[in-house]
Amino acid sequence: VGGGDAQDGGTGDPGKNRSRMTTEPPEPREAPPLHHRRPGQPVVVDVFGDSVAWTLVNYLPSYPDLDARDRTLMGCGVSRTAPFRYFGRLYPRLMPTCRRWPQIWQAAIARDNPDVAFILVGRWETMDRVLEGRWSHVGDPEFDAHLRSELDLAIRIAGGRGAHVLLATEPYNRRGEQLDGSLYPEDQPERVTAWNQLLRSVANSHPNVRVVELGQRVSPEGRFTWTAGGYQVRSDGLHLTPSGVEDWIAPWLLPQLIDAVPR
Repeated sequence: VGGGDAQDGGTGDPGKNRSRMTTEPPEPREAPPLHHRRPGQPVVVDVFGDSVAWTLVNYLPSYPDLDARDRTLMGCGVSRTAPFRYFGRLYPRLMPTCRRWPQIWQAAIARDNPDVAFILVGRWETMDRVLEGRWSHVGDPEFDAHLRSELDLAIRIAGGRGAHVLLATEPYNRRGEQLDGSLYPEDQPERVTAWNQLLRSVANSHPNVRVVELGQRVSPEGRFTWTAGGYQVRSDGLHLTPSGVEDWIAPWLLPQLIDAVPR
C-alpha cells in the first residue's frame, strides 16, 4: 500500500484551488442509544482512516465474535483543506473521495450499523496545509480549531446509529528524510504529539468516546522505532507490517474492541 500518495499532484498558487469543505451531514436531533452485544452475533467494527488504518484492519487475524470491516479511504484523513505539502511535494487540491469522506462514512454507518467505529487518522492532519489563504499546521490555534471541527464531525457521523466510537492515537513516523538528512515537516515528532493531544481533548468533550493508545503500542519509547515488543511493526516508516499487527497489536487491540460493547 502506498503512503497515501494518491492525491492530485502538480504545482499551483496556494491562494487558489482552496478546497476547504463546509458541507456537513445533518446532525441528529438526539443521540441514539448505544449498542449492546447482540446475542449470537459478532461485534461489528467499522474501521475508518487512511492507508495506515488499511494495513491495520487488513492484517488483523480472525478473532472469535468479531467482524472487522475495512471502511478506509486511501490518501484521506479528515482535514479537507488544500493546497498541502506531503513528502516535499505540493498538492494543490484534494481527491474527490477525500472531499466527500463525510458522506462516504455516513453511507458505511447506515449500511453496516456497526457496534464499534474505530477511527485511525492523523497522518494527513500533521502536514502543512493552506487554511483561509495561509500556510498552517497542527499547533496553530486556527488550524487546531479546524481539526477539532473535522474530528467532531467524524465522531458525530461514526456514532450516528449508536456505535461506540474509539479514536486511535497516531504513532510517530519516519516516511523518509530530506536531502540534508532532516525530517519532513509531517514527520516531526512535535506535530504527532500535538495531534494526539488534540485528539484526546476532543475525545474528552464527547462522553461516550474512548481513546485507544495505538501510538504508544507502536511507538512505546515515545519516538519512532521500527520495532516494538520484539516485532518489526513498520514496513516503510509509516505503514504497519502483517506480523507486527498479528503478533503485537492484535492481542492487545482485539479484546478492547470486544469489550467496548457491553452485554
